[in-house]
Amino acid sequence: MKRKSFFSDNSKEQALPAVRRLTANALLFSEQRGALMCDCDVELALDHLHHAREHDSDSKFKLNRRTLLAAAGAGVLASTLSAPFVSRANADPSTRGKFRVGFIAEPAHGLHFLAREKGYFRDEGLDVELLQFKSAGEGVIALKSGQLDIGTFGSAAPLLYISQGVPFTIFGGMMLGGQAILTRPERLSELKTLENYRGKKVALVKLSTGDVVFRLALKKAGLDPTKDFTRIEFPSPGTVVEAVLKGEVDAGIVFSPHFSLAEKRGLSVAHYIADFHPNYTCCRLTANTADYNERKEEYGKFLSALIRAYKFYRTNEDETVKIFTDALKIDEDVIRKDTYTNRTFESNPDPLRKGTLEFWQAMIDSDYVANKAYPVAEHIDTATYKSALDAIVAKEPTDKVYAEMVAFYNANNA
Repeated sequence: MKRKSFFSDNSKEQALPAVRRLTANALLFSEQRGALMCDCDVELALDHLHHAREHDSDSKFKLNRRTLLAAAGAGVLASTLSAPFVSRANADPSTRGKFRVGFIAEPAHGLHFLAREKGYFRDEGLDVELLQFKSAGEGVIALKSGQLDIGTFGSAAPLLYISQGVPFTIFGGMMLGGQAILTRPERLSELKTLENYRGKKVALVKLSTGDVVFRLALKKAGLDPTKDFTRIEFPSPGTVVEAVLKGEVDAGIVFSPHFSLAEKRGLSVAHYIADFHPNYTCCRLTANTADYNERKEEYGKFLSALIRAYKFYRTNEDETVKIFTDALKIDEDVIRKDTYTNRTFESNPDPLRKGTLEFWQAMIDSDYVANKAYPVAEHIDTATYKSALDAIVAKEPTDKVYAEMVAFYNANNA
């Protein structure tokens, strides 16, 4: 069964000094523990988010070590930062046309790198800095704090934040699918069906998209995702892979290229998450709402560059593979396999309003969120993307790829 795929920049792993300082001790603590139990940490983090909002943002509210570590365990530290950091002062002309974009090093984020390497950002008059993060939880911290202008951090993380009242806007996309469940080869037959996961330990990266879809799949198969298996959170996909290799867990959920790299180390893919929910949305382009509303024209230019990058990805396989290989410093065969041969995911800048709302429903149905009635639909904007796409189509009305993008938009954003 073929699936679709794509890739992202490995550039410098700079993670924004202010946020790094806040999270460093907590991440070290989580690595020393080896894992964090997800359910309790998410609840503690959300309690902390609520508690922090009740205090003066200029903050005589001080975090003790226990509170800080609990919040970091679920990837929710942004609320500890004071209000002046939440929105960049875009009245300053020097910030115009500049975007700090956070990503995770996976092939599906490759449109960013094509747009940079092929000069599409430059053509739009944009100065784009790409910043790499280990996990969605870490990335949304930086986005909410105002250290980033755009985050490319799954669907689960931004939707969870939105449901807690954080003013984010989802305005585009980057990825469909792209996660898999790894295990040791001798365990493959044991994990053949979803029922076989009863009583098992499954490792995953905190606030990961694959976790939500897997939980929902288990629930549909008659298991209770809160009781019938153990979810253990790790700070990065690399630590998930190591836990599976060492036999500390029965299986692990990771995204590309980590499952293909793990296969080279002797592990096997038990299931692709898309087996349970085809074409589920993963990474969404997310911005702080105030900044997005103030700079919609510039965000439209950013989307125009990604739309052109998508056409290149669709029509120039060899050069795309080379750009991804150079950016990520990963074997070319892994890049080509995930991106084109097996097509383990699809990279697409479309905002996918329908798919995003379906994913939100999956979060509700899998008991992933507490605030199930929150109107997340109000935080999804499709108009800027549609305007950018229409403008490009007007210049190249006979282009087949752009025509397909229009049809895709019409089918997925009603």
